[in-house]
Amino acid sequence: MTIAHADLRAVPGVLTRPAMHEALEAVAQASRSSGHPLALLTLDIDHFKDYQDEHGPEQAQQVLTQFAMLLQQLLPRGASLAYMGADEFVVILPDTGLRAAADLGERLRDRIASALAQLGGLRPLTVTVGAASSPPNQGWQANTLLALADARMTFAKRRLPPHSNLVWAGTLPSDWHLRLEVQADVWPSL
Repeated sequence: MTIAHADLRAVPGVLTRPAMHEALEAVAQASRSSGHPLALLTLDIDHFKDYQDEHGPEQAQQVLTQFAMLLQQLLPRGASLAYMGADEFVVILPDTGLRAAADLGERLRDRIASALAQLGGLRPLTVTVGAASSPPNQGWQANTLLALADARMTFAKRRLPPHSNLVWAGTLPSDWHLRLEVQADVWPSL
């Protein structure tokens, strides 16, 4: 059994899925208007289902709360954190390019692995991160940026050994592009 949606109201500033979509659309519009980049990180806690099965839903809820609080402390000024449900989070990074987002993802990955190491369990809890940044033109959509970050995170978990504790901002195989419904001339960084 996986947590469908934890209650993270105790963590100030964590956006819900609907609030994240609203905030992302507003930030994307501002980014397109200004010409400044917008980056997203999608984060998925590795081995979380095993942890929940071993320790129960109440302890899993506590871990998600601790995880959200840790992320809030580690994020740069101006960034927004959203909880998408289960063990997935999104970080919105205005005025951030792909390299800077991937570097932040690596720092988060490292700090999270250290912070969650004491929890033990069947396997240590770590995080896999997908990073994406808006292209340098104005013809892009916020939902495509989110889909690209999520696809990179999923690709890392499914195709890149060790299938956990990774950050991926690299290219995707061409068959994955079809899943995103993107135009190559709009998204040259694929």
